[in-house]
Amino acid sequence: MKFSIVYKYFLILFLFSCSQIQDQTLSQSYNNPGTPLILISIDGFRWDYLEKTETPYLDELIASGIRSEGLIPSYPSKTFPNHLSIVTGSYPNNHGLVANRMYDEVFDEYYYIGQGSTAARDGKWINREPIWVTVENQSLRAMTMFWPASDAEISGVRPSNWFAYDESITNTQRMEQLLRWLDLKDSNRPTFLASYFSDVDNAGHAYGPNAEETIAAIQSVDNEIGVLINGLKDRDIFDAVNIMIVSDHGMTETYTDKVIFLDDYIDISKVELVDKGPFAVIRLIDSDPESTVENLFPLLENAHPNMKVYKKNEFPENFHMTDNRRIQDMTAVADDHWRILTRDTFNPNYFPSGDHGYHPDYESMHGIFIGHGPEFKENYVGPRIENIHLYEMMCKLMNITPSLNDGDLSETTSFLKN
Repeated sequence: MKFSIVYKYFLILFLFSCSQIQDQTLSQSYNNPGTPLILISIDGFRWDYLEKTETPYLDELIASGIRSEGLIPSYPSKTFPNHLSIVTGSYPNNHGLVANRMYDEVFDEYYYIGQGSTAARDGKWINREPIWVTVENQSLRAMTMFWPASDAEISGVRPSNWFAYDESITNTQRMEQLLRWLDLKDSNRPTFLASYFSDVDNAGHAYGPNAEETIAAIQSVDNEIGVLINGLKDRDIFDAVNIMIVSDHGMTETYTDKVIFLDDYIDISKVELVDKGPFAVIRLIDSDPESTVENLFPLLENAHPNMKVYKKNEFPENFHMTDNRRIQDMTAVADDHWRILTRDTFNPNYFPSGDHGYHPDYESMHGIFIGHGPEFKENYVGPRIENIHLYEMMCKLMNITPSLNDGDLSETTSFLKN
């Protein structure tokens, strides 16, 4: 009986591993990898969260490696746009994901995120090459465990192994999967690995950036990083791999008495709100003759002291939002802590205590960048950098040629030994 239980346990683990991994079937010959690079995102981990509680495992990486004073997101400081900015080295305007929710007039479709989203797994929305595609195109293996958009086929390429997003798979299982991939031999072993944690972001939204629950989530994720660190040490490769810990954005407090109601200023029936919150994306209704920029923009331009409104293609330069068909006719942008809603969507009983999506000029939107490994300096704290510069650095770490991007390698060389 005891043998049967143990056998069933290991059989379940084996079947779980085999059923979850999607194998690339491209008929190509792979090169033997160099030093592996592990990239992990802690969604919503604000730059100053390291000071809010004990984080011994992240502190260990910093003591033997580097950190920046902050990682500056691209606008908008939302999850999918910035995860793609990190791995493509491009502003959202150029890689294509200008928001978590958006409309494309050529596709006549909406993009949206969340488990089960078919749009988020469709590579046609992405216009620049993510790092895992760059790796695969140069005959090396990439393996991803839930990095946003890594389960989409982009330019005909997928990682050698990848997972469709599944929230039921625990953080510990995610780290153990990375370790199993590192156990592969010779050309089967990945050069690039990536994974993702959502806990800190979830807590920040629900309870706010300074809440006990958010601090508990920070501690929990640090322990999960410990699973990876200890697994690397058990394999005697902790100092033989490069590790990068990043976050896509920070988090700020939001309040029910800091809400701007668009329907106080315009007739909402004349427009479609594609998105709302820290910003509101306003799409005009073609069939309505009163739904024009000329009619509506003057009503919103100076409507509220904590809201600015921009016409399509008239954003200030530091937004990096220019000529992209997914940018709609008008966008209303709120100041830090404020949200833009309509009266019928406001419910004080279901209101986030924290949010993001604001302009990167606000330090509350800044994330973290931590690096450890043979290529990184030791116990070094560097300046704040924009997240678009990390792609070029990752290519250098893996000795591969970068694709088209907006980054600059010189912005990150101070973190590296050579």
